[in-house]
Amino acid sequence: MAIFLIGFMGAGKTTVGKRLGEIQKLEVIDMDEYIEERTGSSIKDVFKEHGEDYFRNLESEALKELMEKEAVITTGGGVVEKKENRELLARERTVFHLFCSFDAIWERLKEDGSRPLVQNNSKDGLFDLYKRRLSLYRSVSTIEIDTTHKSIDEIITDLGQNICTD
Repeated sequence: MAIFLIGFMGAGKTTVGKRLGEIQKLEVIDMDEYIEERTGSSIKDVFKEHGEDYFRNLESEALKELMEKEAVITTGGGVVEKKENRELLARERTVFHLFCSFDAIWERLKEDGSRPLVQNNSKDGLFDLYKRRLSLYRSVSTIEIDTTHKSIDEIITDLGQNICTD
């Protein structure tokens, strides 16, 4: 059974996913890294050379493949942009939305030069994207975990209380 972590960039998906994988003794697969390995290109280059629609199609293919894995899957923040992806995620039992307030996310990301969406947007532009995606995350998640001002251990405890191992 795959455990999916979804949420806006900066909410803690990668950090939480790594720790959760250690505790659950599961492989951790970052969807963006998975796509980069398959294409031989960085996500930034895929966007630049082929556009967002092309990337979202690659993301859908990866999501379908990864659903069969017994692993912790950390998704990209935009995975919910495509209806097909939302439908796939909505069928899963373990989709955790890592929620974080926008102010806390902004504090984490404002100096991060590695994220094109941060570099290419104003604070207001990012906030608009955050607001639009929030309802999409909530529409497909099984459980929402608030990561705002929480330690990794507190988040893992919250997750652990909601993971059923069959």
